[in-house]
Amino acid sequence: MAKNINSVSITFLLFVLLVASTEILKSEAQTFCFECGPVPFLGTNADCFNCCKTKYGSPPVVSGVVEGKILKSEAQTFCFECGPVPFLGTNADCFNCCKTKYGSPPVVSGVVEGSEKHCHCYC
Repeated sequence: MAKNINSVSITFLLFVLLVASTEILKSEAQTFCFECGPVPFLGTNADCFNCCKTKYGSPPVVSGVVEGKILKSEAQTFCFECGPVPFLGTNADCFNCCKTKYGSPPVVSGVVEGSEKHCHCYC
């Protein structure tokens, strides 16, 4: 009986050493901690990381990810138009026009749409 307990104890000890040395249980998941930049963020993941590093420092920031592209039909409602027709700028320019004219909130995005290129503001 004592031999079996010692055998189990040694096996358990070896398992613990294996886990500790290979970091099997170490979580590689990262925790969301900050948001950075305009909504919607129109840059890349690298741009997002640079924004977060600049604003919050590194550490604690270890990465930046642009996530959650929201479709207008899911969460945003057309609320205003902004600028000339046709609007010759980009979606980012349109969003800036909307924010400047109507504020953010309520405006959460700006999109150049349609064959006539209207700048539509979404709330």
